Amino acid sequence: MPFKLHTYKSFKLLNPSSTSQVSGLGEFQKSLELNYFSDVILKNKGDLYPKIDLVLELNCSLNLIDVLGHSNKGLWGTNDNAISTMAKSFETLLAQNQDLDIDLQEVSLFLNDTNIVVKRIYENSIPEQFNHIITEIAKQYIHITKGLTEQPEEIFVPVFEDTIPEVNSTSIGKVEKTPTSLTYKEYWGIYLESQVDGLIFDVQKNKFIPAHLDYCILDDNN
Repeated sequence: MPFKLHTYKSFKLLNPSSTSQVSGLGEFQKSLELNYFSDVILKNKGDLYPKIDLVLELNCSLNLIDVLGHSNKGLWGTNDNAISTMAKSFETLLAQNQDLDIDLQEVSLFLNDTNIVVKRIYENSIPEQFNHIITEIAKQYIHITKGLTEQPEEIFVPVFEDTIPEVNSTSIGKVEKTPTSLTYKEYWGIYLESQVDGLIFDVQKNKFIPAHLDYCILDDNN
């Protein structure tokens, strides 16, 4: 069954038309909607002001293959200068709110046939790497669809190496690594219609490995 998205107890909806908490939030939302062809919902997971941990939901009425094609042509997720809209717009948002601690905690892209969930792994990692992750999914499309035979219902990025039994069984004494941009290109959790449990996809080896996502502890504290 598909991965169940997080239900945060402390969610507080932010009014995009209000500047009482975050300046420029409406412009940030509109920029994402225009360039990602999506309806955007913004939520705040931050526990205490001035900490603002934004959770974004991008609802895009396209199929995954269409998004990958448009992204490859520079027609989805970029502005006129071929710069990632999320990175550029987020940079502007930070500049307008230098007294606040703002970051993107999670971005969920809901498509017609697939959901893509990206988690933060270090400061500003999502706006910095989101478009690169979409590009990597395009590169791995044949592999994650098992030769175009199965459409993933959900892609969860990333799954951490130290939670995967198959990897740990051959990594005794391994030193824990600090997450970097490369972490997004190591392991993904993928749900396929034919599988009851989520599977782990080894991005570097272009293959699924014998471990189930439901057995892994997904870090939700970054």
